[in-house]
Amino acid sequence: MRQKYLLKLCTVAMTFLIPLGFMAQTIKGKITDSSGGTLPYMNVVEKGTKNGTVTDDNGEFSITVKSLPTIITVSSMGFATKSVKVANSDYLTIVVQEDNALNEIILVGSRGKPRTAFDSPVPIDNIKISELTQTGQGVLDQQLMFKVPSYNSTQQPVSDAGAHFSPADLRGLFPSRTLVLVNGKRKNASALVYSYVTPGRGEVGVDMKSVPSAALERVEILRDGAAAQYGSDAVAGVINLVLKKSMDPFVNTSYSVTSEGDGEQYQLETGFGVNIRDKGYANFTFNYFDAKRTQRAGTVTSVEDEAGYWGVTDATDFNTTDLTAFLDKNPSAGFQVGTPDMTITNFSYNMGYTLDEETETEVYSFGTLTNRSGAAPQFARVPYWVGGFQQIYPGQDFFLAEMAPQIVDNTLAIGIKTVYNGWNFDLSSTTGKNRIDYYINNSFNQSYGASSPSDFYNGAHQFSHVVNNLDVVRTFEGDDDRSISVAFGAEHRTERFLTEEGELASYNDATPNIADRTGSESFGGFKPENASDDYRSNIGIYTDISADLSESFLVGGALRFENYSDFGSNVSWKLNSRWKTDNDKLAVRGSVSSGFRAPSLHQMFYTAITTTLTANGIQQNGILNNSDPALRALGIPELNPETSNSIGAGISYRITRKLGFTLDLYQIDVNDRIALSGQVTPTGDPSSPIDQTLDAVNVGAAGFFLNAIDTRTKGIDLVFSYDNIKLGDGILSGSIAANFNKTEVTGFNYPKFIEDNNLQNAIFSREDISRVESWRPRQKIIASANYRIDKLTAGLSFMNYGSVTYRHASDASNDATFGGKTLTDINVSYELTDKLNLTVGVNNLFNVYPDTFADAYSKTGGVPNDRNLDFVGRFKYPWQTTQFGIDGTRIFTKLAFSF
Repeated sequence: MRQKYLLKLCTVAMTFLIPLGFMAQTIKGKITDSSGGTLPYMNVVEKGTKNGTVTDDNGEFSITVKSLPTIITVSSMGFATKSVKVANSDYLTIVVQEDNALNEIILVGSRGKPRTAFDSPVPIDNIKISELTQTGQGVLDQQLMFKVPSYNSTQQPVSDAGAHFSPADLRGLFPSRTLVLVNGKRKNASALVYSYVTPGRGEVGVDMKSVPSAALERVEILRDGAAAQYGSDAVAGVINLVLKKSMDPFVNTSYSVTSEGDGEQYQLETGFGVNIRDKGYANFTFNYFDAKRTQRAGTVTSVEDEAGYWGVTDATDFNTTDLTAFLDKNPSAGFQVGTPDMTITNFSYNMGYTLDEETETEVYSFGTLTNRSGAAPQFARVPYWVGGFQQIYPGQDFFLAEMAPQIVDNTLAIGIKTVYNGWNFDLSSTTGKNRIDYYINNSFNQSYGASSPSDFYNGAHQFSHVVNNLDVVRTFEGDDDRSISVAFGAEHRTERFLTEEGELASYNDATPNIADRTGSESFGGFKPENASDDYRSNIGIYTDISADLSESFLVGGALRFENYSDFGSNVSWKLNSRWKTDNDKLAVRGSVSSGFRAPSLHQMFYTAITTTLTANGIQQNGILNNSDPALRALGIPELNPETSNSIGAGISYRITRKLGFTLDLYQIDVNDRIALSGQVTPTGDPSSPIDQTLDAVNVGAAGFFLNAIDTRTKGIDLVFSYDNIKLGDGILSGSIAANFNKTEVTGFNYPKFIEDNNLQNAIFSREDISRVESWRPRQKIIASANYRIDKLTAGLSFMNYGSVTYRHASDASNDATFGGKTLTDINVSYELTDKLNLTVGVNNLFNVYPDTFADAYSKTGGVPNDRNLDFVGRFKYPWQTTQFGIDGTRIFTKLAFSF
């Protein structure tokens, strides 16, 4: 009886214990790199759970899971994430690949055989998004600014709608000469023309705030002329924004504030992916960014200086006693200088679905939809400048107009890929639009007096395009590692630039018989005669061939023909080559190419009236439409395309698997470069064509676009990188990257009318030359390091910006150099759990600012002789030549949650 009882008891026990034995399984193993070296501090997590561990000093791990089979995921900074299915408890050896940018397959720069950055015949930066977000910057253009030495983008305060954009360029060639792609498709330009006297004046670029980094997998930057491959604008290089395909959901929140307590920034990023029946993917990302303004204005240097500038005396209505009392109360005369208020909302998606696996037929689509708003302070109006405003602003000492545009930027692409007889076909259509509705708040139309509105709608600019592409590629494999890749295709593009008039009060003169100022202060509205709706189209065909003549030697070339409906045709070409050693240690590359840039529709049809500081003081300045008959009367020709010639050579060298460097030299010649001229002023002769033209548009001076100059840019790019080096108990990774760049004006292309009337300096003055040659730093060096130990990662970065030089339009005594500076950033991240990461950091740790006017003009008493430059002290820092911004130290924190 007892034996029967024990047997039953054992049976019951086994019933419970056997499943428990199957459920509780321990997986042991080690993690190594591709050479067999063990890797400590690697994250090992059971997929879909919070169950995880970290490898020990010998790279070994042990993790208990509920049951088998299961999937474990291995990850760490500097290595590609790897998932492994585990079916039993055998000891595992898991090999992970170093996540080195030189070894990543890149899309840009070659349409044929997939290549890594190391194997490419041209220099390419392959930047992981984790590297950009680690900068602590909130928007993509600033993240690239503080990560990529050859990329420039600085905020432009007090510059109308330009304050809401940041002119971005590669190699100091200004925004118009950098082509931006999204997933390899051309991104639309913004509707804005940078018309202020800041870097990029007269240029048109892509709105780099319109695509959030949270939606991206990586950014590829081709640092080479590529017009023969991609068409117009690819003179300095190409930026390709590669959208995510990831299925992993995430939520990121961040907050930052300056050490002055202003400029608060809030950001929320979230996204997720969907697996579509194991045949497709869909990724969706939402981004919200809100930034408050900063204030870094200077103070008026003295009552005497202000009175002398404005002509205030004891006898004027607003006399020196009034002025003294005003400045005692308002030391900055109401001025605000800094980054503006800004709110950005963005939705992005990227999806694809395989229709037929045998023919690899896939349909795909992606898009970004962005809305941006904000308010940027303009020139504060004081009673001794603009009178009568107290009629609508009673009791106010001044009024501060604000540019508050509504900006929309949308991109949508659809396409289909397939393979037929070894040929890869890609047929796509991409639409893009950027629209700016201009609103001026807290302003005043003096001609309306007490009936003047305070807020105005000033009109709109809109640029849109539709791009249809057919790309065909095939690689023919031969013996002994020989192959040839043949690509050809066609592109049809239509473009539209629209100007819409503003409301009547934004431009109207309500009292034409009285000498007063007309239109809304700060930014006059677009008049009915300014409104326009202009189109053009172009078609391009290309061929792109590359041949691996051996495992070591590659040669390639491209040829592209384009025909534009408005100015004719162009042919661009490119040749490149690369040789590498058999052990893949050393690669030597070189390229030579021609290129072109079509005049943008903006430059051909843009017109505006703005208030700005000039050598002649504050005045209403006009920008005349290039098609205006008045310009033909002045002998100013229609715009022609720019042409360019580029040559580059470089090397890539892998010192070890974990150490490497690249060095590239380049020269870019641009001929007939389009520029916005200086201001042509009245001659005093009413019969002069100049005076008649200015009177007709009711401005004190006017500028226009023309093929003004030829330039030559020379430079060196250097990148030294080190990855996954064991140091003490942790892992060290980082890089040192530098760009040394010099642009010179080599020739001038003045129309005969300009030479006959000695207007050369007015059209392109010493100041205009220095804007091209020396308003961007000639050197930029970025050194960064990350050290990871267990769950803690610490980052340190140094950014050195070279000096910039301002040259006065006509008086060399006002020339000044603003010295180079070095900024320091630090950050620390800690994995609170395997799903939750906390980062805190400080940008510009030592609160470094650009040189002030007082620094630069110390030899002339701390102020320039021309007080238009610092506006009698209101501008403490140079607004013309800012190297890296004027916000100072910023403290940030970020919480990242992954599901």
